[in-house]
Amino acid sequence: MKEKAYHWPRWFAASLPPSEQRLIKPGLIEKLSRANLCLWRALNIYDDFLDGEGRPETLPAANAYYRRYLEIYYRLDLSDDFFRLFDRVNADLDAANLREARCPRLLIEDGRVVMPRRLPEFKSLRDLSDKSLALGLGPLAIIASLGGTTTSARANTTARLTKTLNFFRYALAAKQFADDARDWREDLKKGAISACNVLILKEARRRHLSLDWKRRPIAAYLLFVAVSPKISSRLTQLCRQTRLAGRQAGLKPRSRLLQEIIGPLERGLTESARFRSKLRISL
Repeated sequence: MKEKAYHWPRWFAASLPPSEQRLIKPGLIEKLSRANLCLWRALNIYDDFLDGEGRPETLPAANAYYRRYLEIYYRLDLSDDFFRLFDRVNADLDAANLREARCPRLLIEDGRVVMPRRLPEFKSLRDLSDKSLALGLGPLAIIASLGGTTTSARANTTARLTKTLNFFRYALAAKQFADDARDWREDLKKGAISACNVLILKEARRRHLSLDWKRRPIAAYLLFVAVSPKISSRLTQLCRQTRLAGRQAGLKPRSRLLQEIIGPLERGLTESARFRSKLRISL
């Protein structure tokens, strides 16, 4: 069974008007789907290394996946404008990975988190998409393949590319933030600071509490409960921005691409709200 990202180009193509769907070159969607699958698998392996859990024997496979992803794209007959965008998105991916690799990690002594003097600021949650935005290039390639050669046609294509890329920025940022919320405990134990668990660290500092996994393991869970409304609020905002950007990109509210990416996040938010309404815990 293929990962969902494999289907993103096909789901996007299905959202286009029938007149445009007929113009898509035979075999293009299959190529873009394979490229997305290769990129997805490469990024997951590289993420393991950034998390300090990578196994050296998996690195050749990651590199092979990434080379195959690049090869598929560079063999496509698309405009120079598209490939400038393609190169820029991949450069942002490299820069995001470098920032993560250089980001200071928490010092943990005998189970106790040593609070750093300064905690990182995540000023724009939309930037969380930089690590995975290349997964949205398949739909952009479809748009580029439909573009004409006249000045007005190129301007229209550029506008559509911009709006579609903006949709993926919000969608993938929402997905990343949701992943950070799910993995908050594991990340903290590994000393990794994410856009989600930094809220827990700030709350611990505000309340003058220490995080000690050995002696007071419950404290971290209580702090998570305390900041969970703020986490839900930020994720809700990202989902709303995704839907707005999707509308601007021409995606219908029931578009399968939209539903598959943020539908599970929205359902999770609803379940979290129900759970919090039943839970009354104070530190």
